[in-house]
Amino acid sequence: MVLAICLLLRPPRFSLGTLTNLVLLALLVLATVAFFPSRWFFQPEWRAALVNDFGIQLPSTLTPQPWITLGYLVSFAAGLSWLYIVSTQDLELREVRFQLRLFTSGIAVLAAICIALYLAHTTLAFWHNDQNFGPFPNRNQTGTLFALAAIVILACAQDDLRKRRKRWIVWILALVLVGTAIILNFSRSGVAMLMAGSAFWFGTQAFRQRSPWRLALGISLSLLLLLLTAVLLFSGQTFERFQLHDFGSADISSNLRWQIFHDTLRLIRNSPWCGIGFGNFEPIFAIFRDASLGGVRALHPESDWLWLWTELGWPGVVFIILGLALLARRAFPLRTGTNQGYRLAALIAALLFAIDGIVDVSGHQVGTAFAAIFLLGLSVHRPLSLKKSRWTSILFRFVGLVLLAAGLSLVVAARGGKLLPGSVGVASAKQLSAAADTERNFSETVALTTNALRWAPLDWELYLERAIAGVELKQTKNAVDDFRRARFLEPIAYEVPLAEGNAWLPNDPVLAVAAWREALRRAGPLRPQVYASMLSDASLGSPEVSPILEAIGLNEHDLALPYLSRISGARFNRALAQLLRNDPDLHSFGETEILALFAFWSERGDPEEISRAVEQRPDWLRYAWLGVAKYKASKNDFRAGYELTQRYGEPVALPRVATNFSLQDSEKRFHAAHDNYAIGYELYRAQMQNGRIDDALLTARHFSERPNSPAYFHFLEAQCWAEKQNWERAWNAWQAFQAAQTAQAK
Repeated sequence: MVLAICLLLRPPRFSLGTLTNLVLLALLVLATVAFFPSRWFFQPEWRAALVNDFGIQLPSTLTPQPWITLGYLVSFAAGLSWLYIVSTQDLELREVRFQLRLFTSGIAVLAAICIALYLAHTTLAFWHNDQNFGPFPNRNQTGTLFALAAIVILACAQDDLRKRRKRWIVWILALVLVGTAIILNFSRSGVAMLMAGSAFWFGTQAFRQRSPWRLALGISLSLLLLLLTAVLLFSGQTFERFQLHDFGSADISSNLRWQIFHDTLRLIRNSPWCGIGFGNFEPIFAIFRDASLGGVRALHPESDWLWLWTELGWPGVVFIILGLALLARRAFPLRTGTNQGYRLAALIAALLFAIDGIVDVSGHQVGTAFAAIFLLGLSVHRPLSLKKSRWTSILFRFVGLVLLAAGLSLVVAARGGKLLPGSVGVASAKQLSAAADTERNFSETVALTTNALRWAPLDWELYLERAIAGVELKQTKNAVDDFRRARFLEPIAYEVPLAEGNAWLPNDPVLAVAAWREALRRAGPLRPQVYASMLSDASLGSPEVSPILEAIGLNEHDLALPYLSRISGARFNRALAQLLRNDPDLHSFGETEILALFAFWSERGDPEEISRAVEQRPDWLRYAWLGVAKYKASKNDFRAGYELTQRYGEPVALPRVATNFSLQDSEKRFHAAHDNYAIGYELYRAQMQNGRIDDALLTARHFSERPNSPAYFHFLEAQCWAEKQNWERAWNAWQAFQAAQTAQAK
């Protein structure tokens, strides 16, 4: 909106030259090629599969989602317009310095805000990222923005220092502030850009100095920074040893990054030379994932240049590089008295931004991309050696009208919940369909999603929502087809087939089980949790589903425990017997899993069976001691049962006793504070040490008979009964201890 108004009121008045204009025009034409008929180009296999195998109705255009592509095309045109504006500003040298200082000051303020919010352990509501640091969802984009500003800050500080202005101190403080923000953000890309940019800037400044000492110092500093940059980029494991904070695992691993690169190149080879159209990478790449299959859904190829190549084709990459070269050439010559230090810093920052795009996607974030374009435009040598062009102003006023119309439409649609064709309309349709689902208005859900699928036919969420609504409306065939489409377009997330199974369960249990099997296949290490979510009362009570879930759970050891945790009685004993027939020695179970298995067995199974199993396998006693103890107690052998608890039970956490008071002193302290747990425990210890078992028992029961006393007083009571050889009461007290301990843990 702001850019549109700027184009209307103050459009560019100068032309960047015929060659540059032709390059920019070629880029715009390449972007519009996506709207040409697809039959004019190579027909990729993925398009044939979508149409022929899954019955997805794609438009006749090259781009499978022309409305989505149109939205991105408008953004692309806005970016080119911004480039033209900043590159053709007719500014005096003082105005250029002012704009660069204003830019860096603003970023320094942003860095201060980020640091303050970090120290306060909070963030702004509209900042969405896993690290809670910075305005962008990707930490590298935040780090890149700070690095761009830091490089220009070096030029600001050097200029004031050269002119003997004390303001250079402020710039050094700003540099420290921005550098601190980069470190706290923990973006390796940001740190690398800062060091590499500083190295190049110091190096070029050194070569411009006539003093040999300054030259040697500048070269040494540049080499040192370049060395640190190389260590940072190619010795990730070494650098990670210096981590002070763990901000989570939002960034992908280097190995996965290369796998995504590999799969992206496969997609490029199987697509037309002019690309697949803006906005289509995410849904189509999901189909092509092979080497990178198994990770989270990839929203981008981890590279601006690969992303551009995929959606705009190889000519787009060539023209972008040519355009960068033409604009970078306009920064020369770097003569004294032409803001050469500022312009050099801006040029270095812009070029490093482009290089960073090889392994990052900051170029596809408006905030970072427009900042880099701004610096590239201000690096142009001034006064401008450009010709005025009346047609340039007319053209960009027209572009401004288009951008203004598009912006107003998006604002009105977003605020009013209108279904405007494109990304905003799809998002609104999803919100409205979710509300319709809540109200069980499934016919409205089908209508909304069907309408949105005309604009985004590759959106798996829309197919999933429509399929679930179709199940409720008894539209079985349509629902089956939509579920297939959703699974194909989202081949990784287990949530898709899990939701499908949940939808089919009340209506078609066979289809529910088939979907759940696919969910378990996708779940990977989350299989136990996903399987446990399937074990609802409805599924376990279904005569068609329950036997299949039992067979799945008992034949795969990682699923056995979730299944056994949901059943009891005769059903538990039958399932356990089947499990032992499948794996009589429990070789497939780990130590922790065996402990959990015997805990369930002791709690829910037949005590006689567990005792018989331990007789055959004595080495199982260290796992099954609780069940055996219960069996011994059921046969009135309370002593054996209690002794097993003392031998294998976990140590009981008791209060620390700082001072060993005498028995008389402990009694006096207890009479003065008979509700104090610590003093009561001290008295108990003193009584036991002096052989006064009955008194110790009374002390323990003084607390154990109170409802909210610590559980260990039941344990102390059990010890007293054991000392008195009353094994039945010792066993009962120990059981009371177990029950109290479990209740307090909850």
